[in-house]
Amino acid sequence: MNKVSFFPKLTVCFIVLLALLVLHIIPLPILEVLILYVMIFRPPWFKNLVDQLYDR
Repeated sequence: MNKVSFFPKLTVCFIVLLALLVLHIIPLPILEVLILYVMIFRPPWFKNLVDQLYDR
């Protein structure tokens, strides 16, 4: 498995968070639904992402 460098993942995370911020201004509960999904189902992709970001 190829290891992806840290910078592109950080950039993608920043862009996603920026998009969520823009969508949060619109009165749609997208951010809240995403947070509830992560808290309730604890998807493995989220834990892997956090582990990779804090690994550096």
